[in-house]
Amino acid sequence: MIYIVLSLLSGLLGRMGGAGKEGNWYDWLLDTKWRDIGCSAILVLSAIVYSGWHASVWWAYLLAFGLSWAAFSTYWDELFGYDNFWFSGLMVGLAGVPLIFTDISLWPLILCRILLLTAAWGLLHKYLPPRVWIWRRDVAEEFSRYALSL
Repeated sequence: MIYIVLSLLSGLLGRMGGAGKEGNWYDWLLDTKWRDIGCSAILVLSAIVYSGWHASVWWAYLLAFGLSWAAFSTYWDELFGYDNFWFSGLMVGLAGVPLIFTDISLWPLILCRILLLTAAWGLLHKYLPPRVWIWRRDVAEEFSRYALSL
């Protein structure tokens, strides 16, 4: 149950970080740092929930947090000339690799996360319809991408 809550929170923070300011009263809440910092913290928190806190490898948590922040803050358009969501998903997935040092039993989950995020980020961007239930495509896509990213 806690992973569902963390996933929903990550999706919400991801959308808050990607939503454009449109002159609404809540625009002060819409800042990319919510996504960059919040989703990175949730990744580390989910690893701690899964396998506990291991103080001797504090640097692995810090490294995963920093790499996630960096991965969440770009879509690699400066490298590819367009927002490459396949590569972005790969990089977000790879950002969790240092967590293997906190608990070696995490490696299959980290590998699955890398594959899932690479595919999901690219497929969501390429194939999501203009509307998903009541949500616009951009809302559904961003929420889904970041909800999967923990």
